[in-house]
Amino acid sequence: MKNIFFSIVLVLTISFGCKEETEPILICDTLDPVADLPWLNIMTNELNDSYYGVYFAIATTEYEDQTVFILTNCCPNCNSLTPVFTCTGDQLGYLSADSGINPAILDDAQVIWKGDLYACGS
Repeated sequence: MKNIFFSIVLVLTISFGCKEETEPILICDTLDPVADLPWLNIMTNELNDSYYGVYFAIATTEYEDQTVFILTNCCPNCNSLTPVFTCTGDQLGYLSADSGINPAILDDAQVIWKGDLYACGS
């Protein structure tokens, strides 16, 4: 009886003690690009301080074998373009079906920042 009890305890200990560790996701060689990339930190702070900042979010995805940042918005009164930036803050262009960067890159995008008072849902 003791052998069965100890066997069960051993199996439970091993099964709960083993966790598959996942590698942290690095974006532009950092775990926190909003804090660690100066240009992105400035942009997000300025957006948070602005009247329209409640409508903006920043997403990241891959485009032409590089990580890019996309400044998205849901502003109901704005007729705006959606710029795309590199890790260094250089603007690559705009999302556009006719010319520029294909908006389909948003399909795999991950939102990494929203304004403090983001008004566009989750």
